[in-house]
Amino acid sequence: MFKYVAIPFILALLLAPAALGQTDNPTVAILRFGPTASDPLVESGILDTLQAYEWINAEERALLNDRQNIEGEQINIVWASAGSDLPTVNIMIEDALDRGADILITSSAPVTQVAMNITRDQDESTPVLFHSVYNAIQFGIYDAPCIKPAHVTGSEYSPPYEEAFDVFMLQNPALTRIGTIYSSSVAGGVYGAGRIIAIGESRGIEVESAAVTDVSDLRAATQGLANKDIEALMLPIDFTVGSGLPIIVAVAKENQIPVFYPIPGTVLMGVTFGAGYYDYYVQGVISTLMLDAHLKGALDFATTAVDSLTGVSVGINLDVANEMGIALSQELQDMADITIRDGALKLSPQIVERSLDALGANDTIKQMTLSLGDSIDWRPLLEPGVGMGADPMMAQLANMLLEGRKSPERREADAAYLESLQCTPEMIAEQQAALDAATE
Repeated sequence: MFKYVAIPFILALLLAPAALGQTDNPTVAILRFGPTASDPLVESGILDTLQAYEWINAEERALLNDRQNIEGEQINIVWASAGSDLPTVNIMIEDALDRGADILITSSAPVTQVAMNITRDQDESTPVLFHSVYNAIQFGIYDAPCIKPAHVTGSEYSPPYEEAFDVFMLQNPALTRIGTIYSSSVAGGVYGAGRIIAIGESRGIEVESAAVTDVSDLRAATQGLANKDIEALMLPIDFTVGSGLPIIVAVAKENQIPVFYPIPGTVLMGVTFGAGYYDYYVQGVISTLMLDAHLKGALDFATTAVDSLTGVSVGINLDVANEMGIALSQELQDMADITIRDGALKLSPQIVERSLDALGANDTIKQMTLSLGDSIDWRPLLEPGVGMGADPMMAQLANMLLEGRKSPERREADAAYLESLQCTPEMIAEQQAALDAATE
């Protein structure tokens, strides 16, 4: 299966225009493992912040919204996706470097791992700035926030499996038998499945597990678990599993089995319940603040700590639940921040306000947005090429947020955030000592 995924990608490289980065402008490569529910949010955060910090203008932004490569007035941008194919990740990164990429922005642990390995052997390592990485320590991306390869930094998140389990149990406290699927070659998946099994067993729940090697195994693995009379699927964060969620969801629906996943936004992909980290847009903002400071010579990756993000939010897909005849817990519905209902994506006032706070929105913007209430369908805003400009009201809001990010107060807050990530010699020594003590 994967060889067919790689062929269009390779053809695209062969037929692409002449290599970017031939000007004096820095070239940034934005690299995905494959399409996920979080990518559009992160990338919107990247583009918004690039525009706020005047690396791109409005005309360039319109091209970037469609994920087109640009040779801009201030910066060159290259987009690429490996199509969820691990062998293609190497090709994608080598191509980005051949195009003269001065920095790699990597999404996911697999892409970050390969980028680290390739750039480590360069005479002068190309900086790697990662986001959307889970269980980064298990993947060997860093040992401690300040103990890592000198050319690598970014933001990561450790899935709160215990908390997610608590949320999922609200739907059916009487669960006795569940299933989980993971990739045997993905460290995060192995770790996550182990946590699910351990937590389930501690609560008297039998957990059936199925290991896969690639996406083509997922249909049979899901059906195999369904044949064992499981009451629900609880999945780990695993980029093989995540890439194949539509396959898992389809088989689960055929068997009337709800799917739980520890990322709330996956309800957009048909998952029944999600619980975990939600603020992917902010990861895009964080990445670009680091990028901006680095390109201006004000931030050294070697002494910039990996930022560990926290937070738990809940997503539910009422449409899928209704299709399977599942009556959703009212408690879950009341606490949901992300809801799919009648094909539309609804966000709770709480998550909207938290997101606006993170963006530095003033009271006027908050009141304007919250006054729209439940009338907004947020789903189109996540689609490449659409964005907030699709609706006049949302376009006005986007412009207000853009101006807000340019305010002196916001710039001061951004600078303070970056300063908080600086690794002092004392911090490095303390973290190394803790690592040494743990291995004794």
